[in-house]
Amino acid sequence: MRRAAPVLSLRQFGATLAIVATIATPALAEQAAGTLPPVAETSMARLNLPACAKPVYPKQSLREEQQGTVTLAFLIGTDGAVKDSKIVTSSGFPLLDQAAQDGIGRCKFLPTRINGKAEEAWMKMQYVWTLGDPTPAQAAATLAHARLNAERGKPESQYQLGTILMNTSNPAHNQAEAMDWLRKAADQGYARAQLMLGAIMQAGRAGKPDAEQAMAWYRKAAEQGMPEAQHALALALLVGDRPEDTSTAVDWLHRAATQGYARSQAVYGALLTDQSAPESVAQGIDLLRKAAAQGDAYGQLELARNYGAGRGMERNDAEAAVWYERAALGGNKQAQRTLAELYQRGQGVAADAAKAARWQKAADAPPARPR
Repeated sequence: MRRAAPVLSLRQFGATLAIVATIATPALAEQAAGTLPPVAETSMARLNLPACAKPVYPKQSLREEQQGTVTLAFLIGTDGAVKDSKIVTSSGFPLLDQAAQDGIGRCKFLPTRINGKAEEAWMKMQYVWTLGDPTPAQAAATLAHARLNAERGKPESQYQLGTILMNTSNPAHNQAEAMDWLRKAADQGYARAQLMLGAIMQAGRAGKPDAEQAMAWYRKAAEQGMPEAQHALALALLVGDRPEDTSTAVDWLHRAATQGYARSQAVYGALLTDQSAPESVAQGIDLLRKAAAQGDAYGQLELARNYGAGRGMERNDAEAAVWYERAALGGNKQAQRTLAELYQRGQGVAADAAKAARWQKAADAPPARPR
């Protein structure tokens, strides 16, 4: 079989750029939303393309036709070098995860500058490992290979086959069969399949939404230590109105946050800052800082709110504006609206009616669709 040339693309988490980071540069952010104003007195880190070699697709991954998306959080030093990195969301294949970390470690960035001074900053980026758009013959061969190994009982292949068949744009789309294979993988304890089944059940993609079934599958994956599932389970529990569910939800958020899952750190941190006990507020602020450092827009929004309110820290309108701006660049609509108000009032930033109007326009625009 003739294989398509391997392709590696990098794209913004939750946006539509080919090569960006979640904490984007002003120019790139404007391309993403079409209406974002430049960052006041802040130049965010950006990729120096000539100094970032394309990562090498692992040979074993090519042989096994492994594909997937890796989300990395990484620390850029004042010299533009990557000082640290960690996996935020795994591709499901350790070799692809490691290759992504190796690749980002060899990149050089133009560092973040605040008021002209270089500062360390955490950023987030996705590596999308793909073998390219397959020809019909190649797609058929991939499907046949996944089916062969799925029938041999390999859960990762059962999951792969299920996701292929679940894809409505695939000519082989067969929802009923997809669900059968996903269940077989999930029944063998394959956490990614369990998480996917939970999402399908919750959204009603295979019939009527079924919150109880969704939570049952989320729980199975969560109990295996998968932070994405722990977070999904927590949010599902918070929708209910039973006090015991709220308590359990907080416990799952705590578990995921302890593993460094940024969105759980943000949600759990926000819950803690609403408490009256000073130690809870302090713990919440710490979690919000961690989430914000990983580029989580909700964490940045909540950190900005606490700076603006002087909760758990000394009030600092200028610092609040900085974090509102970072969250706004990450696409958070509430942050964009608030930033427009700050520019209108001149609170924490120099009053600027033009920037206020542009941020309000960004807030009113529909969210960008992922590719």
